[in-house]
Amino acid sequence: MANRRGSPQIKICGITQAWEAFYLNEVHAEYAGFVFWQKSKRNVSFTQAEEIHKFLAKSIKRVAVTVSPDLQLVRRAEQAGFDILQVHGELQGEVLRQCNIPIWRACNLQEPQDMNGLELDRKITGYVLDAKEAGSGETFDWAGSRTAVERMKATVFAGKTFVLAGGLGPQNIKEAVRTLEPDVVDVSTGVEGAKGKEKSLLLDFVRKVRGS
Repeated sequence: MANRRGSPQIKICGITQAWEAFYLNEVHAEYAGFVFWQKSKRNVSFTQAEEIHKFLAKSIKRVAVTVSPDLQLVRRAEQAGFDILQVHGELQGEVLRQCNIPIWRACNLQEPQDMNGLELDRKITGYVLDAKEAGSGETFDWAGSRTAVERMKATVFAGKTFVLAGGLGPQNIKEAVRTLEPDVVDVSTGVEGAKGKEKSLLLDFVRKVRGS
């Protein structure tokens, strides 16, 4: 888990192309997110993800981003070498009991009280706060959620990794970090161009996160 007093770690999500892996290597991202959800424009197959894995630096942790996964999908993610399972939607009891890799539990925030239903379990090593619609490029109300997030840091999030997602980009990342002080910032749409991740946007984002 990142030191809250320092710069947050970086997760680049929605990787779909092998050449994007070289960008992540260049900026020393800590996490790479792959989306396994057919409704997403960034959806990939496990075969595609495994091919991209070959080009990623071994230091970058692979995150399988899922929506209400069943145990079969979880097993496939484990077989593909993923380090973390990120779960949006429903977290089935069977998945929670039998998953063999750490889980990041995602919450798509409409109101701060949406965090109240988050599960507590030793297998859940992190919590992802995302916008109402994941992958939309929209943010949630950071300032209005700040008090609730601080309360969660002292309780549910204590000892866990707090990941901030939803509409982050070079234009707002400093404000996001200043307001909510996450351990990890998770960006996708905010560093994309017409054909995928755009190097100039990614470099700008990373510079602003790390203050360099």
